[in-house]
Amino acid sequence: MQNKKHTLLLIDDKPENLLALRSILELPDREIISCLSANEALQILLKKSVSLILVDVQMPEMDGYEFVEIVKSHPKTASIPTIFVTAISNEQIHLTKAYDLGAIDFLSKPLNTEITRKKVESFLKIWDYDQELKLLNEKLSQKNEELEQFAHIIAHDLKTPLSNIQTLINVIEEDHILDLDGDVAQLFEMVKSSSKKMSGLIDDLLYYSKTVQDNEGKEEINIAAALDEVLKLINPSINVQIEKVNLNHNILFQPLAFHQIVSNLLSNAIKYNDKVVSKIRISFSEENFSLSVMDNGPGIDEKYHTKIFEMFHTLGKSFNGESSTGIGLNLVKKLVERNDVTIDVKNNTDIGCQFIISNLEMVNNNVKTASEIALETL
Repeated sequence: MQNKKHTLLLIDDKPENLLALRSILELPDREIISCLSANEALQILLKKSVSLILVDVQMPEMDGYEFVEIVKSHPKTASIPTIFVTAISNEQIHLTKAYDLGAIDFLSKPLNTEITRKKVESFLKIWDYDQELKLLNEKLSQKNEELEQFAHIIAHDLKTPLSNIQTLINVIEEDHILDLDGDVAQLFEMVKSSSKKMSGLIDDLLYYSKTVQDNEGKEEINIAAALDEVLKLINPSINVQIEKVNLNHNILFQPLAFHQIVSNLLSNAIKYNDKVVSKIRISFSEENFSLSVMDNGPGIDEKYHTKIFEMFHTLGKSFNGESSTGIGLNLVKKLVERNDVTIDVKNNTDIGCQFIISNLEMVNNNVKTASEIALETL
């Protein structure tokens, strides 16, 4: 890891305390910014990237606790390591409050020079590792986007020659099918079937890349209303019974992603059901904010519960003879992860299985707190 220049933000209402702390921590590879108030420090955080904050607890106007509560509540500054520097005794109540707010440590006045330096060095290393991890995640995200774009380009480029092949197949079928005998006719059917499978695979790849790229920010959606929209598109037959339980809840989710996830799970529950009447139960649980899609089909062998989410993995043909490209559930997995939720599959105790999407983000309609209002200026 390369040595980087760190920016330290020191906050204390007494200039002499700031001078003393600066003298302990000053090094050539450090930029030290001193502030005489929490409000002044908040303005600095608007403009500067800070590696570590050391803040006094007892200050006029806004004390250290209030300052840290604001800083830790905002995504731009939440990850900055913060140390309380205070003359307050090390009573448990003060320590607990500091850690609850998100401080990583406590320094008591009068400061021990060696301990102060060692703690600051340790937390700056943590900051460096955190920045490296963020950079690696950004690079990984960029590579994933490039792969998705590559898949789109490849699928698009394959579409035209395949269309030409299918046109020739149609011409042969319309004008020369009677001329095909025995083995030739059988080979022709194999070519026709293979081109149809390839066409389905390319369509799925194009839809996969488009769906991933088109999903932007989360929006408030009503589960019941979104499900009704999906059902209109699927238009299940009369032998499909769908039970809806406790779905009138609002969540934050990418709208297109939610529609695609629900559509895929419902379509699979219908397509791979071996019963005369397909029964599907869609329910919401407030216990762990989860949405469940349960069916009365044959279930899925436990050894495949992880594999079914892998790209191109398929369990074979549906009960009406349709084949699968193995892309749908991988897309579901990717869209679920992009919305910071989880998906699991488990077999029911009697028949069928259920897919469970957990940790959905519920819409909070509470009035904004003072801290949230202050954060809007950051």
